[in-house]
Amino acid sequence: MDPVSLACAAIAVAGATTQSADWMDRLDVLDDSRSAAFVRADPSLLDDVYAAGGRLRDDDAAMIRQYAARGLEIEDVRFDVLRFGVLQASERRAVLRVVDRMRPVRVRRAGGAWRALPSDRPTERRIVLVRTPLGWRISAVERLAG
Repeated sequence: MDPVSLACAAIAVAGATTQSADWMDRLDVLDDSRSAAFVRADPSLLDDVYAAGGRLRDDDAAMIRQYAARGLEIEDVRFDVLRFGVLQASERRAVLRVVDRMRPVRVRRAGGAWRALPSDRPTERRIVLVRTPLGWRISAVERLAG
């Protein structure tokens, strides 16, 4: 490959890597907000995670309410990203392909000892983010494998 082509290829890879990192950062911010909703037992915080009108938000909100109704506190809900790719991206919508695994989650009754929930396995997902007037939100998650 000639030097100019090699340089163009390097710039393209660097651009793709930067774009991937930007989308990973956006997804990480949404993950932080989702975790906060579980830790604080506050489903309203999910408005910072999901696009309005989605089943995903309702499912998480129901889970938060179920844990709270049982008197359980959640320490943290986080994901380790094992593989990440940007399938499509525009100013208004992004489609990401992610293989992640939920980190160990611990719960307890108020003041009690923390107990680990069963471990998660790696899961491959297609995640669609949309830009709303309030920022980027998750509009769809499709489980592909795992």
